[in-house]
Amino acid sequence: MKRLIALVLCGVLAMPAAVQAHSARRAFWYSLLIPGWGQYYTGRSSSGTGFLAAEAGLWGSFFGLRHLGEIRRTHYRTYAAEHAGARPEGKSSQFFEDLGFYQSRQQHNQSARYEDGPEAQLYPDGPEFFWEWDQEGSRWHYRDLRNASKRARQQALYATGLVVANHLIAAVHASRGARAGAVEVVVETVSDRWGVAVRRRF
Repeated sequence: MKRLIALVLCGVLAMPAAVQAHSARRAFWYSLLIPGWGQYYTGRSSSGTGFLAAEAGLWGSFFGLRHLGEIRRTHYRTYAAEHAGARPEGKSSQFFEDLGFYQSRQQHNQSARYEDGPEAQLYPDGPEFFWEWDQEGSRWHYRDLRNASKRARQQALYATGLVVANHLIAAVHASRGARAGAVEVVVETVSDRWGVAVRRRF
């Protein structure tokens, strides 16, 4: 009997690697780290290529949109300097927001005094915080340029969300693929006889 069991165990160990069960947990973590890696691990290279291509495309979109946002940021700041006499260096985002809503620093300060009274936040006199648009249309064009820059940066942020989603979807897909392709090798008795059963889980 011991000899029979030893022969069965040797047969199990000698089974080809393709029949051995893949680890669903390992496939999950592989694709969570690098989408597609878990699919390659479980032998589903076509799916792995798809997830890997999606990852590359999403990161390309992220960096492209970030770069576009920076180009547009430089553009609207330069435009404000040329058409309103503003000095953009070292200014807060609120300053650039006010540039788009008020025709001049004077108009902003007058409006702030009227709305907020003694607690109004005013821009000081002097060239550092001066601006006055050469025409109303320039101010509206500036707002369009600034909004375009903000949209590009927001879309870059959305791309990072899709990157996270791609990692999670790839991990779950790889884990399910490992379970679907798993093989169980069972030594059991049937009618008082020893045998080896190979079961494939779906």
